[in-house]
Amino acid sequence: MNMRKFHTILIFLAVSIVCFSTTQAEAVEISTSKIDYTHGDYLSYQITVTEITDNLAEVYLIIENKSVNTPLLTDIIIASEITEITAPYPFDQAIWDYGEYALEVRYGDEIAKTDFNIIETGQIAIPYWINDLAKMWIVEEFVTDKDFARAIEYLIQNEIIKIPLYDIGTEEKQVKIPNWVKQNAAWWVDGKISDTEFALSLQYLVKVRIISI
Repeated sequence: MNMRKFHTILIFLAVSIVCFSTTQAEAVEISTSKIDYTHGDYLSYQITVTEITDNLAEVYLIIENKSVNTPLLTDIIIASEITEITAPYPFDQAIWDYGEYALEVRYGDEIAKTDFNIIETGQIAIPYWINDLAKMWIVEEFVTDKDFARAIEYLIQNEIIKIPLYDIGTEEKQVKIPNWVKQNAAWWVDGKISDTEFALSLQYLVKVRIISI
């Protein structure tokens, strides 16, 4: 074998190895549906892989200003090159602070990261579980006026509804919420009025002591 043929074979083998390595790469990307979210929005993101080499991926939430790295959703099934995921619950105003966040996906030996923000827009987002509670309260199923008043108290304590302290009674009393307030709650549950509109109506009712907390 002459030297020219030997060099040709070496080049062919090198190109083959490079092509094989590129094909087997586990390259992964992650992107959110938008950069800026606000309370009440649902986080939506997309995981893209060049090739399916593993059935599972892990996504971590990173709170940038607190250096917190915590599992957000582990064992995500990767069945195609593009996997779209929407969080089951919206950003809760009592839990999620305004600021910078990031998502990090780990797929095989590869890691990718993307950033997003939670910004203030002036809108109020009521936690999803209060919606479920309101549904039961409206039909008087296991939830009393006092139970729903405790939910309103939770909104006040977490400053979702803002009431001056002197407007809140401290004495223990029987709680009776007028029936027409349930109509407001029913409109909210049915999506006829927004979280902000419903929260402001509750805020007014507490301030004028129609609802006592």
